[in-house]
Order: sequence, then structure tokens, then C-alpha cells
Amino acid sequence: MARVQHHCPTCNKPATLAGEMKIGKLSIRRYECGHNETVLGVAPQDIDTLDVTSLDGKRPFKYQLEGGQFLERANGRALIADEMALGKTVQAEIFLKAHPECLPALIIVKSGLRVQWSKESVRWGDFMPQIIDDTKTPLLKGMDMYIASLDSTWRIGYRAPNKEEKKQGIVEPVKCGETLEEQMIRCKVKTIVIDECQLIKNGNSKRTNAVRKLCSHVEHVIALSGTPIKNNAAEYFPILNILRPDKFPSERNFLYQWCDSYFDGYKTKTGGLKNPKHFLDYTKDFIIRRERKDVLPDLPSIFRQFSFCDLGDIVEKEYQKTLREFNDFYDDMPNMTVQESQGGILAFLSRMRHLTGIAKIDPTCEFVEEFVMSTDRKLMIFVHHKDVGQTMKIKLDKMAKEWPAEWGKEILEITSDMDSYQRDEAITKFSGPDHRIMIGSTLASGEGLNLQFCADMVMMERQWNPANEEQAEARFPRPGQTADKINATYFVAVGTVDEFFSELVEKKREIVTETLAGRASKWDQSSLITELSRVLREKGGQKWGW
Repeated sequence: MARVQHHCPTCNKPATLAGEMKIGKLSIRRYECGHNETVLGVAPQDIDTLDVTSLDGKRPFKYQLEGGQFLERANGRALIADEMALGKTVQAEIFLKAHPECLPALIIVKSGLRVQWSKESVRWGDFMPQIIDDTKTPLLKGMDMYIASLDSTWRIGYRAPNKEEKKQGIVEPVKCGETLEEQMIRCKVKTIVIDECQLIKNGNSKRTNAVRKLCSHVEHVIALSGTPIKNNAAEYFPILNILRPDKFPSERNFLYQWCDSYFDGYKTKTGGLKNPKHFLDYTKDFIIRRERKDVLPDLPSIFRQFSFCDLGDIVEKEYQKTLREFNDFYDDMPNMTVQESQGGILAFLSRMRHLTGIAKIDPTCEFVEEFVMSTDRKLMIFVHHKDVGQTMKIKLDKMAKEWPAEWGKEILEITSDMDSYQRDEAITKFSGPDHRIMIGSTLASGEGLNLQFCADMVMMERQWNPANEEQAEARFPRPGQTADKINATYFVAVGTVDEFFSELVEKKREIVTETLAGRASKWDQSSLITELSRVLREKGGQKWGW
């Protein structure tokens, strides 16, 4: 398998670390060849006092600032392996905010997370990002961040062989322009961030080899993953080798020294880590992991987070068609009665909300799989439209067939057509040890439901009256709840009615918090709808929303 090799600057032999001593920002490394190398790290910054405030007035949690400091101590070459939903993205951006000399940065993510990264980079770092939409989009000089999908890393600058080339026996992609590697060098990229780094677990894949090659050109590499090991410890080697080739120079040595193996009756297979405590001590200078229970004092009682996603090409066309019809209707409203205008607005907004719900099915399913893989907790998913919930259940049922038994196989649901006995039976099952995921109608599940045995929820589709969402959130902090905090993840389709509504609601919540010390206030659905329709008419055609 291809791998990254670090060479001793004195003898040029492959360098394997024998010992290391740190003095301030200097790291003195002794290699097995007998020579030393002095590595100069980034200049320490007082990150605790750094003005890292989001555009919407939020401050990072203490543990997130500590994550930024950890990256600094590791010279911007480390793995943040915090449990999902603890804000790994923010920690990378804190480091880059504190160290502008490490910009520009190339962010390598799953295709569906490019928008999320773009919005968070503007929100937290006030960075200027460029999303690489396809393999033909060139990197523009002068940007702070370039956000590319994982598979584009090996596709940019190449094309499939044509018929004539295939006749000549050419089967590999043919170079047809500047590769991402060449463009990265031209734009003087200094840092690479690999989000969901477990996706480069296969050391022989095109994507892993492409990422490995890109990382060879930069000093700083930040890896992020809540689940760096998905199936077996062998999957850990590619990212360990990229981050610290001096500590993990050889896959063979890694498997022998650090991994358990077993015989399955046919062949020898790799299991987990042989000595987790020793491994933790050996990697503590460049790998950090915190779980929710470790940082609970930092989190609010209801910890709301937003996950942004694209509409996708198919839904995008239908959404834009509906938006054009809405604009025509809105312009003609002066000729209508109040009842006609209000009824028409709500009908159009509901159509658009339905489309955004359909677009969020796949991103939510991906979130669910990562959740069950990286935690042992339960998750409640709230939906509004029946067909959205049914489609998601079908997809999750199919995915669950491939999950290990301990993840839980059956996906439960609560629908509006269930009677009280059926609802009670579903809740009883969900409270037991064998079920971890439930899909429920927000309106049908928001009342008379006790979920004190669960502390994580997804609000997949927004309600026009936020009181209905808050009622759903209130199902969790009930008598008997053992968790101190409730994690609420809200999925938002970017540049749509979904996003504009979320912005309105959060601004009003901020006002409530400041004026009423956080006490709840009565939501006026009618005024929210009126304001939303006005914003949608003014900004609805803007792709990136805020």
C-alpha cells in the first residue's frame, strides 16, 4: 500500500521517531537513524482571549477553544476525534482564525457538507470561501478557503478516455487540465482540513491516494472524525500515516505492533487496538477526543445545532418553479382579499417546505448512521410530512440490515393514524435496550409523549409555529431524565424557505433571551408567516441565503 514517508534531513533515510522533546514552539525529534531534527511550530496565541464570535453573536464553548489550542500545540497537524455534534468544524476554524499565516486552506469534505462548511467558515471565521461545485470549477487566487468534495480530489483535471483511446488500450483517466494538486500549489494552499477522515480508510483507493498526495505539499493537516475506526483498527492507518509518518511509517508495523488479529475459520483478520491505553498515550500529542459527558457543563440545557444541506438537482428544479409561481402570486396580492392572500401564501410556503423535507432525507439518513456508529444513545427524529417519514424509514430499514446487531435493527415510528395503544407499544419498545431510532410526526408526537430515556433529537422539518418545535423538545427533559443536556439538531436546506425561516426564528429567540432572561414567549405564527413571505420575495432567489 502507498504511504507517506518522512525522511531524516541529515541522512535522508526514512525517519522513524525514537523520542521527542518540546520546548515552547520548538519540537526536537530524535530518529532511529541517530539524527535529530528541530521542528518549528506555529507561534502560540492567547486563544482564550481571541475574539472568536460568530456573526450571530455566539461564543465558542470552553472545550472548543481548548481544541483550537490543542491544534496549535500540534503545529496544526492533528486529529480532532470528538463525539459527533460537539463542533469539530468550529475548532478547526478557531485555529485558522488564530493563525492567518496558515491560510489559505483546502477543505476536503463529503459532497453534501460543502455548503455547511461554507456557511460555518463565514459565520465563525469571517473567511472568504470558494465552493468547488464540479471538476471544472478552477480555484480562484485570493480566497481564504477552497471547499472541495472528497471524490473531486482525484477527478479534477482528468477525463474518461474516449473511444479512440479505449481502442488503444487506455483505461485510466486522461489528464485534460490543471489537477487539484497543481491548482493548490498555484494558490499557495498552506493547510488541508480532512472532514470525516474515516472515509479515506482504504489505503489503496483513488480518493485516499489523492488526499495523501495533496497533503504532501502542506505543513498543516487537520483531520476531523467522530468515528475514525468504523470496522477494524487497520482502517486507522491511512490518516495516522498522513498526520505523523514519523510515528506510523509502515502499515505492516502498525498492524503487528498496535492491532489485534483473529482467525475467522478461513483467514486471519484484523480486530481492534491491541493496547488502547498505550495507543492513547502514544498519540496524545496529536489526537484528542472528548465525549458529551466530558463537556456537559459547557452545554446549554437544550443544545440546538443546525446542519445545512443542498436541495439536490431534482428537487432544486421543482423548488425554483414553485418559487417563481410564488413571486407572481405575491406581486398580484394587492388585488386579492386578505383571506385569499393569506391562504395562498401558506399554500406556497407549505409546498416549498415539503420539497425541502424530501431533499433532507438522504442527509438525515447519513447523520443517523454516523450517530448509531459513534454513540450508544437513542435518537428521535421529528418529521412533518407523512411521505417524508415513510421514505426515510424505508431507507433506514435498508441501511440497518447492514448494521452490526448492537446498533439496533428495527427503526420504530409514531404516526398520526396510530391509536393510543399502538403509540404506547412503540414508546415501550423504544425505551428498551434493543431499539435506538424512532421517527415521529412532530404534531402527533409533540404532546403526551415522555422521552426521558432519550437525549438526542433531530428536527428534520420546521413547523410554522416554533411553539410546536419547543413542545417536541420539551418531551426530553422529563422526570427521570438521566442526561443533563438535550442535543437538538435542526436540518436546514440552504437558500430556501427553510433557511429564511430559521434565521427569523433564531433572531427572535435571541431577542427573547436578551429581554426576558431566556423565558419563553408566545410565538405569533401569523406575523412570522407574513415576515417570512416578505423575506422570501426579496431574497428567495439568492442561492446562499444569509
